Amino acid sequence: METTLAAAYCEGWDNGLVNPLTQDQAESRDSAGEPYSVVLLAGGRLHTVLNISWTEGYCAVLRYDADGHRVAAHELRRAPEGDLFLRESATWAAPADDAAARHRTAWQINGRRSDDIEPAGRRGGRSTFTDDGFTPPRLPLPAFGRWNALLDRASRVHAEACVRPFSDVCVLPRDPGDRHRVTGAPAPGLPSRTSAERPWFPPRPLQPRALHTLFRDGAERTLGPRRMRISTHAAGKLNLPSGRLIAADPSSLDYGEEPFVMTVSPGTYPVTISLATFTDDENHSRVAAARLDISDRRPVRWELALREGQDLLDLGYGEFFGFGVDAGMACFVDDVNHERLAGEWESLELRNPRFASVGAGDMIAWSSGWGDGAYPTWIGRDHENRITTFVADMLLFPGDD
Repeated sequence: METTLAAAYCEGWDNGLVNPLTQDQAESRDSAGEPYSVVLLAGGRLHTVLNISWTEGYCAVLRYDADGHRVAAHELRRAPEGDLFLRESATWAAPADDAAARHRTAWQINGRRSDDIEPAGRRGGRSTFTDDGFTPPRLPLPAFGRWNALLDRASRVHAEACVRPFSDVCVLPRDPGDRHRVTGAPAPGLPSRTSAERPWFPPRPLQPRALHTLFRDGAERTLGPRRMRISTHAAGKLNLPSGRLIAADPSSLDYGEEPFVMTVSPGTYPVTISLATFTDDENHSRVAAARLDISDRRPVRWELALREGQDLLDLGYGEFFGFGVDAGMACFVDDVNHERLAGEWESLELRNPRFASVGAGDMIAWSSGWGDGAYPTWIGRDHENRITTFVADMLLFPGDD
């Protein structure tokens, strides 16, 4: 069966077109990698919405039934080879209420597949299955306007996913899928509105913001109606006998804290603390960041420091992987030293000064910004892609979180 579709363009769909775009405007956004949406209609009714942002290598395919209920959501991401692979697929019985049966499948590029099956929706139990050796569905990056292959494959995703060993537990019908043909624009009269906010955002993780100003003596940052002035302080040298760095709350070191995946050569490296002090209250200071310098080369780009099993593809808009703080303090420590130093936090004051070297440089600890929370660590790299710096950002200022 072939379904003929008409395409309209906008910044998003929310029971109507939000900030409509012309086809030329949408194609320009496609070329620039900027977010936009394609609304596809069959016989005048909503059929599929595509949310696209190629800068993030992202395409979401949202399918609707004849009554306008969403019945499937598929997330495709760009693979290292440049094509798309299916990262996540969710299919549920219409109408998509709390009692609707649902089946969610997530793929990793390495072949690991995880399935969550809820026969009674959120009102019943859930079965979870994980297995290796399943290549995620892949397809070429579609050219603008040529959505046919993408739509055809999306309509078959659930049927193709219900193979052994999952076929016996699938609870939704295995629709063989349709063929699709996109022709022209829809008839005028679609509901539309303008809005200052888009109804969706691409999965763009938190980005480092103005890290260089956190280590510029005398620089000032705004915090509401007040100002804070930056000063930098040498906290001592950190011993990294294995080169495997851990950033963590020192009170959690006996709970299996893991080092970052990216390692450096074993050695001893200086740590600098960025202190932010209120300009109208010089007795009130907070740690803005801690920097571990691996070399004196200037970083030209930044990336989020990751631990084993963490994948940037799992992060949504503004999200990050970080270390949690429950005791109001943070630290840098080498992997081989963290268990031995697990109890040192109990004797730390970190008030004046707000940092300390522990165990003759085996740990550098500091008070964590405004206190408890979660904080990212950034890796700086030079022009030759060599690691120059680790920065633990305490997200002190609005816009940094």
